[in-house]
Amino acid sequence: MIAVFLLKLSAGITMMWWLMPRKEVTDGFFRIQMRVLLGLTVLTALSLATGTTWPVAAAGGEMSEAVVTSSEAKAISIAWWIRALSIFAAAVCYAGTVFWALGRRLPGNLCIHLLTASCVSALALHSWNVPNTGSVGLQLLSDFSSAAVVGGVLTGMLLGHWYLTTPTMSTLPIWWFNKAILTAAVLRLVASIWAFAEFGGSFSDSTQQIWFGIRWLGGIVAPVIVAILVWRVLKHRNTQSATGILFAGLILAFMGEMTAALLERDTMIPF
Repeated sequence: MIAVFLLKLSAGITMMWWLMPRKEVTDGFFRIQMRVLLGLTVLTALSLATGTTWPVAAAGGEMSEAVVTSSEAKAISIAWWIRALSIFAAAVCYAGTVFWALGRRLPGNLCIHLLTASCVSALALHSWNVPNTGSVGLQLLSDFSSAAVVGGVLTGMLLGHWYLTTPTMSTLPIWWFNKAILTAAVLRLVASIWAFAEFGGSFSDSTQQIWFGIRWLGGIVAPVIVAILVWRVLKHRNTQSATGILFAGLILAFMGEMTAALLERDTMIPF
């Protein structure tokens, strides 16, 4: 479960880099961001030691010995590919820190493209093969909206801190992140409603009901409220207050998405 969360966080961060107005942000921000992602990708690779299996959808019907062996081989293969993509991303991050430190924006942007492709591919590989009771489309929407929420709030919060060192930087990027967080929360809401409408909200015990409440409050309601509050303070160019709000929202978003992962593990439904 930790590896999946790291996978979502890495994919969310790189998607935000790829989509954001990078020209309006100074080089030092991306140099530090590359180091953050370097740590995340290394942790992902370390969590997938040699021989580790990745959860895959089980074959229907009777499970013969050949089918079981095939499923185990597939699980090991997926874990290997995700680990390989994480190692590749870590190497690109290291190169990216050098390019952005030297102010070489062209190769630095190329690193962002490569990182987005590798991290998004790893998350898509997980979404396509993870065992669940819903459709692949629902799983993809759930995983990528989850990645966008945590990646958007984290990167937006770190960007807010960067304004402390470069206060003259344009506020266009943090405005963009505020819209991105709101959009991600809406997509997360759509995915959760889709799952709820398709499978219902009948949970086996009260613990799952509590998890579902925390999941909605932290992963959906909190990012929407954060976006509204940040919008109000940014009208006065108060990036410091916006950063504090984003930091509080980050804690709630992490709680919501980790709870969603627990709920999905128990119910096999991507709420």
